[in-house]
Amino acid sequence: MTLLVGIDKQRILKPYLGGWRHKITGVTYLNAASQTGPLSKRGPRKNTCSRAVQCVQTNDGATQTLHHRATQMWRYDYYVPNKADKYMTTVKSYESYVDMQLNLDRHACVIQRNYRAYKWRKYIKECARAYREMLEKCEKYEEEKAVANKLRHKQNILRQIYPRSRADFDMLYGLVEEWRIDRLKDIKSRLFKAGQRAENYRILEKMVEMLNQIDKHKQAIKKSYRKQRVLRFLTVNCKPIRWSGYKGKLVEMVTIKTQNARKLKNIYDAINNRDISSKERIKLLIALKKSVEPHNCIEALDLLSLLDQEITLLNRKIEGLTLDYLNERITHTYLNFVRIFGICGCECVTTESKDNELREPLETETKLCRSCLKLLPIRKFLAHTRMKKLTICSSCSSLSRRNIAYVNYDPYMFILNCVRAEEEHRGSTSALAFIMQEQDIYHLVNHIWQGQSAISKTRDLFILRMVRYQKDVEWAPWNCILLTKDEADLHYNISDLATIYSEHLISQINLKHQIAQNFFKRLIIFEKKFRESCRFSKIQSKEVKYKSSITVENYDPSKKYKLG
Repeated sequence: MTLLVGIDKQRILKPYLGGWRHKITGVTYLNAASQTGPLSKRGPRKNTCSRAVQCVQTNDGATQTLHHRATQMWRYDYYVPNKADKYMTTVKSYESYVDMQLNLDRHACVIQRNYRAYKWRKYIKECARAYREMLEKCEKYEEEKAVANKLRHKQNILRQIYPRSRADFDMLYGLVEEWRIDRLKDIKSRLFKAGQRAENYRILEKMVEMLNQIDKHKQAIKKSYRKQRVLRFLTVNCKPIRWSGYKGKLVEMVTIKTQNARKLKNIYDAINNRDISSKERIKLLIALKKSVEPHNCIEALDLLSLLDQEITLLNRKIEGLTLDYLNERITHTYLNFVRIFGICGCECVTTESKDNELREPLETETKLCRSCLKLLPIRKFLAHTRMKKLTICSSCSSLSRRNIAYVNYDPYMFILNCVRAEEEHRGSTSALAFIMQEQDIYHLVNHIWQGQSAISKTRDLFILRMVRYQKDVEWAPWNCILLTKDEADLHYNISDLATIYSEHLISQINLKHQIAQNFFKRLIIFEKKFRESCRFSKIQSKEVKYKSSITVENYDPSKKYKLG
């Protein structure tokens, strides 16, 4: 018997009434309440999330919340996270509160580890900051050193172009001698004997021409200095009297003598002025003549006669007339008149004017030069190595060196100036650095230290310095070492020299110190005399303060240095 069983499908075809589709995965989510047929009549099921669909025609669109935060829902257990949130895949072991309270050592280790890491990071930051500051200082030091060297080169060039002192002319003579030696070497390498003789004649003519030009300029400089020396008695009296008053304040007083000296100095400047017209010149000469007429001394009469001559010549208006020699005679006679202005013995001179005599300050210490037989101040005599007594002045000693080949002592004088500045900065009481001259430094550098650095063997005199060997002992020829500027800075930072320098180097330095002590042993006697007579205290006094050359230590970028 066969039974036929039929199943009636009561499921209705459910239309799509709306839902949500995920933009990334593409999964479609339907509304449970709208997609359920007959079951919807029974009422909504519990624990279901549904929303009534009120639209018939569906539209796809994307929305964005106004604020960057999680989407708010009506259920407490449903939360759409922020896009920036992260999901941690690692799961830690569960730890109860009791275990957390008992395991304090682990927490202490974590705190110590993190604190050490914090201190290490802080120390690294401090080291990096110190390194950056040190790097900036090194760069600034290198820049200042380059600027100081450039300024020194400019000064040397200006001194060669516009020489003023004896050292400047010695530099020019040294350049001429170097040019002659280079030319002789060149012609010896290129020409035979006949050609060498012809070139030697041309070199000699050129050398004589250069020396003549240097001597002309030298005579002009001597002439200007001679005028200043003649006028020195008047310029000295034009300065006010100064002294230190209450609490070290500087006090100045202008006396009647100072006022008269300034008035006479202004008249002298007006007489020397050549850039005025003839009418103004005549008015000046007439005013000067009226002021001199009350005097009847010989100097006044000579001055009046010269003034009358110039006034007469100017009134005649002669074309092409040169009165240079007459003007020089008037200025010279006027200075003679001013020199005896207070002691001429004329009737117009009162006792008050006699007290206001214009004269130079007297030299307290003088000495007779055995060469020029002149009584000169003690400052004109310079000690050197082979001298037993101060018998020859500096001018005579410079003349005696003319018979020797010209040597440019300017770099050696710079080295000596650096030594003197450093000794003064350290407060040294020794006078050896101030007694020694450029010839002694020349012998010390070239004959004892062979003109090269003791460490790097550098022969550039521009960067060499003569510094202390033992930094705690006063500088002396037997306590010095020839190094470059950078090596000298590092040398002063060494506490124990035996740990840095080799035994061979130390033995060579000690040998050179013994040679220097034997050669400069007479300087010790002069240095003792300076200390006994307290002459060296004048060098260290504030009034006569030593001015060193431009180096990196005393270079200030904010100041403007005068070249030449």
